[in-house]
Amino acid sequence: MAVAYKYPYGIAEKEQPLWLNFYTAPYSLVNKERTRASIISRNMARISLPLPREPGYLVAHEFGESNNNPVGPMLSRSGVANSGGGAQGTLNVLKRSLQPATFYWERMFATSTYRRFSNIAELTMVSEGRKKYFFQYALLPKSADESIQIENIVGTFRKFSYPAVATGLPERTYPQNLWTLQMSAGNVRPNAGGGGGSYESNLTANWLGEPMPCVLETVKVQRNDETDPVVRFLPNGQSAMTLLGLVFSEFETGSYVPEANAVWSKSEISNYYFGSNI
Repeated sequence: MAVAYKYPYGIAEKEQPLWLNFYTAPYSLVNKERTRASIISRNMARISLPLPREPGYLVAHEFGESNNNPVGPMLSRSGVANSGGGAQGTLNVLKRSLQPATFYWERMFATSTYRRFSNIAELTMVSEGRKKYFFQYALLPKSADESIQIENIVGTFRKFSYPAVATGLPERTYPQNLWTLQMSAGNVRPNAGGGGGSYESNLTANWLGEPMPCVLETVKVQRNDETDPVVRFLPNGQSAMTLLGLVFSEFETGSYVPEANAVWSKSEISNYYFGSNI
């Protein structure tokens, strides 16, 4: 049975303009179950927290320089079709395939006054970037009930970051849970912008850059403010302040899908084009 926790709630809950929702679901080898939609639909826990003070992300793709002429079409039926088809397409493929050899041959006879610059050495993408997300919260309970809610939030992040014991096989564990991040509106609901789509549907992409399914890499918990020499706690024994730090890393790399004008993960792409059989 899925659990749901939210901080803050009550009067403070109604004052929040934007929410960041964390969904988690068990690891799966099936592509359909590794998608963002499936993680949300079969989630074991949903945690809703306010948007952090400094949201943002970094996409860093890895490139390498290659002399292998990797970009041009291959001498194949698909290469001919992609080059125009028919006799002209075949000729275009042959010309492109011969360019590296032509350049090396030309260089043997080039003079100091003439040399054609070559694009044979090209930067090629080695790996798509995996985004990392770091969120930091100062959780200040206003009541005993809210302090318990905070402990449930912290405990859920901590426990669900670990692998799970395999039922009936206590010496083995299942891999770590999958997470997805989704923005939702609170007390601010402006009209949809001119770019199309509803305000709700664009929130996550605009603020977080379409995060792929993630794993929870780091959970940092600190009780009390380090500048305060006194450890303060509530009458029920709970901490009066909890500093929570979370680091999420994308589980799979993504690719741009022109049909959807969006970035999808590898499992989402395979599920869309080939169905849930991978």
